[in-house]
Amino acid sequence: MKRILIYLVTTFGLTWTFWSIGISGPVVMGTPVAELAAAGLGMFGPSAGVLAVWIVTRREGGLDLPLHPRFQGNGRWYLTAWFAPALAVLLGGILYFGLFRSQFDPSMGYMRAFSGAAAQAYSNGQIRGMAALQIAVAVFMGPFLNVAAGAGEELGWRGLLYPALRRRLAPVPACLLGGVIWGVWHAPMTVRGHNYGLDYAGFPWMGVVMMCVFCTAVGTLLHALTERCGSIWPAALAHGGLNAMISAPMMFLPSAEAGSRLLGPTVAGLVGGVPLLLAAAAWLTVKCRPSGENAGKIAGNGA
Repeated sequence: MKRILIYLVTTFGLTWTFWSIGISGPVVMGTPVAELAAAGLGMFGPSAGVLAVWIVTRREGGLDLPLHPRFQGNGRWYLTAWFAPALAVLLGGILYFGLFRSQFDPSMGYMRAFSGAAAQAYSNGQIRGMAALQIAVAVFMGPFLNVAAGAGEELGWRGLLYPALRRRLAPVPACLLGGVIWGVWHAPMTVRGHNYGLDYAGFPWMGVVMMCVFCTAVGTLLHALTERCGSIWPAALAHGGLNAMISAPMMFLPSAEAGSRLLGPTVAGLVGGVPLLLAAAAWLTVKCRPSGENAGKIAGNGA
């Protein structure tokens, strides 16, 4: 319990301080790019939390973190980590636009607005070509471009916190508690409008609640990857891929104001996130138990 508390205090304290300072400056945080940069830098807060745990408790024994990539025998799980996030985003977008057809814009008004004034003159074919290129880069290169930032979080959440929770709790409550903690950790950015915007019923608390739901689903699946492989790297790859692809369905909205981000079309919304929620529920129902040797490999950090 001591290590859990040190980890949480350090991770929340450092990250929330950084985000609060960053979002308080309108010049620094005046553009979506700046907000994404702040969010990306904050992803290394959990690694700082792990470092703090090691510094304070190193005389009590090693952390035994699952840092070895363990490629041998886990090739299919690395492929799953590479491509499954993009598939979840695709299915979530299809479901959302299938239910809210009026929000699907073939001319991609949101992407035109986000791409600047020059994009207004592009033909539908040109704008779709741009979208296809961006999506291809996000699917095939995004996971690897973002894997370092993904590992910055996964080292803490899946490498240290989840194994510590699993030694004290059954799989379901461990995943639920871990997901809520992870979702609340995002609160400063969520309140700022990251993922859900600023204009929705119940702002900002419903956004924080929805982020907890989203993080519980994603966290459960990342726990599964880590537990199955005995390594944080498949989870880091999947995390990076999800971050690269998550906004793709928004390209097909007519405008930034269309619809409700609490529902979708991204997987962070309740409707867009149905594929992730179903996959997480299935894993918790059927396989949420220690996976023998690999589970033991990630359960020895003594937190």
